[in-house]
Amino acid sequence: MKRTEYSSVSARLLGVALVTMAVVHGPALAQSDTKTLSGKSSGTGKILTREELRACLKQQTSLASRKTELDSRQTAVAAEREQVQKDTDAIKAEQASLGSQKSAVDELNARMTAFSAKVKDLQQRKDDFEKSGRGGPTAERERRKLEKEAAEVEKEQAQLNADREKLQVGGNEAVNKLNARVEAQQQVAQAWNDKSKKLAADQQAYEDDRIAWLDSCGNRRFREDDEKAIKAGK
Repeated sequence: MKRTEYSSVSARLLGVALVTMAVVHGPALAQSDTKTLSGKSSGTGKILTREELRACLKQQTSLASRKTELDSRQTAVAAEREQVQKDTDAIKAEQASLGSQKSAVDELNARMTAFSAKVKDLQQRKDDFEKSGRGGPTAERERRKLEKEAAEVEKEQAQLNADREKLQVGGNEAVNKLNARVEAQQQVAQAWNDKSKKLAADQQAYEDDRIAWLDSCGNRRFREDDEKAIKAGK
């Protein structure tokens, strides 16, 4: 009687052992048929359900699309930056060119100062001659000399006036055009800065979402059968 009971108990224990072995080997077989969206050989966390996998695949596609768009914007922003720099360099060169006109202005001012002194001297000598009341050949020769100097002074004055007008008109027009270019360039540069900042913010948002996706989707295991079913429209 006791042997029969022992045998019965042994049979029950054996049954438990067999069940336990089945439970142990079950997950190992399932794990061999799983993989991760990130490509890692082993994943973390629970295995994704089919619906979770479906959502993760959709998010993966969205992230890929965003990455392509961000890369395209990055290329465009880089090209625009090169053009902005070229325009800025051109404006600086023109500013330097206009700055060199200052020497021409200084030279004209020096000529006009010397001319004023010459005019004053000539006028003083003419006044002295008139006041002297002299006559005769010598006085006549001096009069003709003064008249010749006066004609030369008038000619020099006409040249100075023409040079001054040229500098004023050309200089003012160039300065006005340059100022307009500088203002337009500042607007372009500001627009580029705004675009660059927006791109940087979008890139950071993408990176945050990508890392979050890796944690909730990419590094978690899923069943290949579920992936096949989803691709089959199930």
